[in-house]
Amino acid sequence: MKWIVLAAVCVALAACQSGSGSVTEKVLADFGLRDHPEGYVSGSDRVFEELDNVGATELKRLNAAERHGEVLFEGEGVRGRFHKEVKVYESFHPVDVRAVTGGGPRDRGFTGLVEYRYRVYRGEPKSTRTEAAAESASIATDVEGREVYRYNFSPGGVWDGARGELTRR
Repeated sequence: MKWIVLAAVCVALAACQSGSGSVTEKVLADFGLRDHPEGYVSGSDRVFEELDNVGATELKRLNAAERHGEVLFEGEGVRGRFHKEVKVYESFHPVDVRAVTGGGPRDRGFTGLVEYRYRVYRGEPKSTRTEAAAESASIATDVEGREVYRYNFSPGGVWDGARGELTRR
């Protein structure tokens, strides 16, 4: 009987020993009280690296969605002209990553912000709306801008593939 109790105590003590990868060490490192082990990559770091792939993919999608542009009328009454304006997204820059914690397992993960820079191009003025719509917008204007989109990621840092949500940051 003594041997069984002694064996149980030894097993319990061995289970409580903490190695270099213990939960306690990880929690202390996450709160900045201890250094992370060499080669450690946090979830937000993984998401930030993934934002480059998201930005490149979404840059193509945004340009495809904007390729038809908008036909605008310039002038007064019947003496005006129609022209086409297209927003062309030229570059992107990952901005920020935030952890999302919620009540349930579905509400956890990360959100990433990507900033896109665009320039507005304009087509030649035409007398009808149909002609202006058929014209390609190839004249660069002075109008430039930026838009920030928010993307959702799983707790493992995987993008869900959904379109970004336009945000003010």
